[in-house]
Amino acid sequence: MCLLVVSGLFFATGYGQTIQYGVEGGINVSGARATAPGVVFHGTPGLRFAIGGYADIALKDTMFSIRPKLFFSREAYTPNIFGDKTPFNISYFILDIPLIYHSTLGGKKIFFGLGPFFGYGISGNYVYQGMETKIAWGNNPNTDDGKRLDIGFDALVGYQLNEKIMLSAKLDWGIKDVSADQSFDKVWTRNFGITFAYELGSGSYGVGAFKRK
Repeated sequence: MCLLVVSGLFFATGYGQTIQYGVEGGINVSGARATAPGVVFHGTPGLRFAIGGYADIALKDTMFSIRPKLFFSREAYTPNIFGDKTPFNISYFILDIPLIYHSTLGGKKIFFGLGPFFGYGISGNYVYQGMETKIAWGNNPNTDDGKRLDIGFDALVGYQLNEKIMLSAKLDWGIKDVSADQSFDKVWTRNFGITFAYELGSGSYGVGAFKRK
């Protein structure tokens, strides 16, 4: 996976006009789709935060760029498991790799993105029946709670506020079942975020579509 990402970025850099670097952070509203045989678990989304950085790689003579982002993402969700509200708090490293389309809408300041995301769980805990437990990562259905690796699609829409600052709304839609006991329950992550990004780098033109010819 890492080799594929690096190869893609190398290709994009070779044909790109410029690369812009920046920092990005904001809030998460997280949830999940969780099921068991004959049961769909419902719950309450949690509000947490994400912070990280990005590199915007413009594709020469197009209205597109590739914008890989690496976040530390704190996420939370409280499903109702057989009558017991069970708060989950999980920390992830998230790599988003969206292809960005810099549209002509809104004075050429509105952009859209779509691409894969890869998440890696680094820590977490939950409270079930009044007892707090650390999440056990792995594939063993008898001893583990969930898989570290999460995979899905990242979709976003954003607005270039000025030459340096962008506002974005994004949705990470997990397509990989992250439950360790897939013979019983299945879990797919969902995460909605609103972020501000600040450009640190400089180039012949910025990441904002309104500066593209």
